[in-house]
Amino acid sequence: MEVFAADPYILYDKNSGYYYCYATSDLNNNHFSIHRSKNLKDWEFIDYALKINSNHWGKDWYWAPEVYFNKNNNKYYMFYSAKVNDKLVKQYFDTNDYEECCKIGVATSDSPCGPFIDIENRPIDYFPYDSDKIDINLISNNKNDGNVSLNDIKKAKKGYYLSLIDANLFFDDDGKIYLYYSRCCYRNWVYDDSLKKFIEESNILCVELDNKWWFDKEGKMMPTISNKYIGYDENHKRKDKFVEIISYHKDPQNWENGHVNDYKLYNGTKKDRRWSEGSTLFYRYINGKKIYFITYSCNNYENEYYGVGIATSTSPLGPFKKQEDNPIIHEIPNCNLYSTGHGSWFKYNGEDYYSFHGRDSLHANRALYIGKMHFDNTKCELINFYRANLIRNK
Repeated sequence: MEVFAADPYILYDKNSGYYYCYATSDLNNNHFSIHRSKNLKDWEFIDYALKINSNHWGKDWYWAPEVYFNKNNNKYYMFYSAKVNDKLVKQYFDTNDYEECCKIGVATSDSPCGPFIDIENRPIDYFPYDSDKIDINLISNNKNDGNVSLNDIKKAKKGYYLSLIDANLFFDDDGKIYLYYSRCCYRNWVYDDSLKKFIEESNILCVELDNKWWFDKEGKMMPTISNKYIGYDENHKRKDKFVEIISYHKDPQNWENGHVNDYKLYNGTKKDRRWSEGSTLFYRYINGKKIYFITYSCNNYENEYYGVGIATSTSPLGPFKKQEDNPIIHEIPNCNLYSTGHGSWFKYNGEDYYSFHGRDSLHANRALYIGKMHFDNTKCELINFYRANLIRNK
C-alpha cells in the first residue's frame, strides 16, 4: 500500500534513528501527516502533526510542512503555509479583496512525532511588497484574463503585498539562515513579449532570517527576518524586501509553459499561469568549490508537464542557472507515473536523495516517491526512484 503524502519533506532524526516524512495530506486537509521509516522503503503512519483550534490564524490551504531539529533547545520546528482567516486579510494584505491570501506559520514540538503547537497564533512577521509590479486586476473586467492592452496598464496601480507558500529553510556554514518560499501566482501579472499578453506567475523568493530565535533556549521566540529586509514607506507602513531566486524570465525554459494558454483552453474559467514552487536548497563541493543547488517544481500537478527542475549558483542568493536538460523528474506514462514534483533533498548513508510526490494514475491521490540524486560535476540526474510502502496504519 502506498504512503499518501503530498509535498513530502524528509527529516533524519539522530535521536530516534528514524527518517520522518511530513506532508500535506490529501485525506485530511487541515493537518499534516507524519510517517517514519528506517530504510526509506517501508513506512508507518504516526499521526497528524499540527494541532489547531477554531480560532487559528489559518483558514484552510494548509500546505507543505517542513521540520527542522534545533540542537540549541532540543525542539523540532515546523514551518508551513496556510490561507489566513477572513478577519486577517486586510491586516496582512491591505485589502479585503485578496483571494489567495497565504502566509507562513511556525509550530514546535518536543518530539518528531508531534504534536506541533504554534509558537504564536499568527504567521511570521513578514510583509513582502513588490513596488514594481502593476495590478491589472484593478483595471480588468475579467480577473482571469491577461489580455490587457499596454495602454490600459498605465491606469493600473503599482505595488501590492505578496502571498507566500512552500517555506524552506537553509542554514549556511557562516551561521546565516535563509527562508526560501514561493510567491503565489495571484496578482503577479508579468507581460510576456513573445505571447503578447500577461501571464500570472509564481517565483521562488528568499529572505534572510535573524538567528536570535534559533538560539532561544525555551523555543518561544517566533522567527523574524533580518533588519536589512525590513522596509517602510513614507506613511511608516511595512513594505518588506526579498530576493528573487527562480523565475521564468530570468532563465526561460519551454517545459515551464504548461499553463500559458489555459484561459482559452478552459473557456475563461482558468488563468494563463506559470508556477515555480516547492523549492529545496542544499550545497555540494565541486572541485573544491562550494556550489549551491536549488530544486523547484513547475506547472500544476494535474498537468502533463509538471516536474522538478534544478539550478546552481555560487551564492545562496543567486544568480542561479537552470540545468539545461530540466526537468530531472517528470511524468512517465509507460511506467504509470504521473504528477511528479514538490519534494525535498536529504542525505541517506552519506549520499544525496530526493523525495517527491507522484501517483500511479490521473485519478489517484499523491503518494511518496524517493530517488537517488546522481551528480556529474554540477549536472544532476534522479535515478533508481521508487514508490514508498506503507507497512502499518495506526
